[in-house]
Amino acid sequence: MDHSRAAMGATATTATSSSASSTFRPLLRRPSVIALTVAVAGAGLGLGFKHVATTMRNNELAQKQNSSNFYVSVDRSGGGI
Repeated sequence: MDHSRAAMGATATTATSSSASSTFRPLLRRPSVIALTVAVAGAGLGLGFKHVATTMRNNELAQKQNSSNFYVSVDRSGGGI
């Protein structure tokens, strides 16, 4: 039984690694696809950061302009005392 278990484990490992490599093989043949994917992901990440920064800025300006909530400016630099 130990021999059959070892053979089954080796077959499963080989099948998994070959299917994984065959999945990415078309991408490796086309470096332009990889470059485009990285560029789109980077642009999406950059736009996400810009959106968060703009939203925080707009919220802070709205709180600053509303005189009834006693706005206090806070330094968000993370610097400590």
